[in-house]
Amino acid sequence: MSMIAAFYGGKSILITGATGFLGKVLMEKLFRTSPNLKVIYILVRPKAGQTLQQRVFQILNSKVCLMGKALCYGQGLRTQ
Repeated sequence: MSMIAAFYGGKSILITGATGFLGKVLMEKLFRTSPNLKVIYILVRPKAGQTLQQRVFQILNSKVCLMGKALCYGQGLRTQ
């Protein structure tokens, strides 16, 4: 087990700026290295023309996040 996985195992994390590039990369890194995270909370602001649900769905289905989730969860990955 890596030091990152050991540190974050069983913990909850709040990510601000999750809609930006660095937020997505951080989520991918956490998905990939810390499969024992309890929960990841993301703070998302509304944006003109998009609901909060649409923005969250867009984040979680971005290529960066999908790569991290696929590495962690393999073929059992579900996006909806």
